[in-house]
Amino acid sequence: MKNKAVVLSLVAVAICLAAAVGLAIAMPWLTGWYVKYRHMRESGRIAILVAFYGCLPFVLTALICLLRLLRNIRNERAFSQVNSRLMAVLSWCCAAVAAVTLGAFRWYPPLIFITLSMAFLFLIVRVVRNCFIAAIALKEENALTI
Repeated sequence: MKNKAVVLSLVAVAICLAAAVGLAIAMPWLTGWYVKYRHMRESGRIAILVAFYGCLPFVLTALICLLRLLRNIRNERAFSQVNSRLMAVLSWCCAAVAAVTLGAFRWYPPLIFITLSMAFLFLIVRVVRNCFIAAIALKEENALTI
């Protein structure tokens, strides 16, 4: 049962990775359509494009970290230093996305919601990472106990 959940998560992350690549290709067209539909200024379109492409490297990095983390969990290596480092990278990717969208929100104010969400996600991942570090220390201590 546990393995099915991990496999499902791996599939979901792979779909998100494919969607991110697809959006990277389609975003200029999509923002053009969105600006016409919403009757927005061109500065809003540019802000969305700059924010999207500015965030894209961090999103791709985060998705790759999630893939590696899930593979390690599937292979029963959940509490390891590698996973702790992956979670650190993941959290800093969240912080970077928050910073990029904060910079672009001046030209497209709805981006503040992404900024706040990613800042909160940064905090959550950092707390979970700290729990992982504590679990790793417990695991190592128990391994030394006879």
